[in-house]
Amino acid sequence: MRTPDTALDLTLAGKPAVLRLSALTQGLVTVWRLLKNHRAAGHLHDLDDRQLADIGLSRNDVRDATMSAFFEDPSRHLTTAARERANRYYRDARSR
Repeated sequence: MRTPDTALDLTLAGKPAVLRLSALTQGLVTVWRLLKNHRAAGHLHDLDDRQLADIGLSRNDVRDATMSAFFEDPSRHLTTAARERANRYYRDARSR
């Protein structure tokens, strides 16, 4: 999460209705982003294994990400899996 997303605008501190509207808006944006990321992760099923390997993923990574809970962002799971695979690859290459 970026700092601007979590910062509180102190000029709104005395206006509870505005704060509630802001919180509702932020909640809707979060749900929209989750839906968009779940949909994008679902499209990864259309790629073949070679294409997934090119972006550092496996079929199991995609399956795990799309089967995650609704409020869990699948893009985080996919990013973590790809980074771990790349780190393993370079660690193994250095040890040869």
